[in-house]
Amino acid sequence: MNKYIFKFETKLLLQNFTSLFFGMVFPILMSFLIISGLKDVPAPLIDEVKRSIVLSISIISPFSIFLVGLSALFAKDLEEGVYDRLDLFSINHLSMAKYKFIVYYLFWTVCNIFYFGVMKYALGVNIPLISIIKHTGFVTLIAVASFFIGYSICIFFKKFSISFSLSMGIYFFSMILGGMMGIQVEDMPKGIKKIAQLIPISHFSSIEYVNEVAKGAKLNYSFFQSLIVLVLLSLVLFTISIYKNKRKSN
Repeated sequence: MNKYIFKFETKLLLQNFTSLFFGMVFPILMSFLIISGLKDVPAPLIDEVKRSIVLSISIISPFSIFLVGLSALFAKDLEEGVYDRLDLFSINHLSMAKYKFIVYYLFWTVCNIFYFGVMKYALGVNIPLISIIKHTGFVTLIAVASFFIGYSICIFFKKFSISFSLSMGIYFFSMILGGMMGIQVEDMPKGIKKIAQLIPISHFSSIEYVNEVAKGAKLNYSFFQSLIVLVLLSLVLFTISIYKNKRKSN
């Protein structure tokens, strides 16, 4: 591993306000606001509802870091030709993707630990460690897919305005259909609800998901399959964008 590239990517990430704020601070603020407004929930259900909120809101962090944060920084540098100079040292996009993913994943891990720590000690939301590990495993698949999609968009267009707009569009579309923007999936119009149920993100905000990760209920295999399909589709997109970039270079 090239330590200089690792340090370079780490420095770029830590200078990126989008990743720092929306990856670490914003999910905590959202959880605080939503949980503080739970006044009409029956006492026997309050703990379960809090756990559901904390688990679902945690999805904001990987989306913000691997999709929006990556696009905000990487597309701008591509447009300015920063990475063109690396081609002189035989550092291709596959190598850069590896370094970026490692750096971004380490940063997200720190954000994840900090988030659940704040939820436990500041808000009293007690989620067993094994449940957090299970949840992190599922969310890692979302993170991988988000990274491939964000990276693909950037090297496909190499324009900050287009890449950032597309990434933000995907981000808000996913958050809305996932029931994380104030409207629960159950309350959506029938047609939109069917679309929302096709994407795996909507399952994270359901009580069924809390039962699966926190109470050991039987796993929803269609949810797991949809996560795998999402990762595979993002990998196909990544492969196409790499191939297109190589053809342009030649």
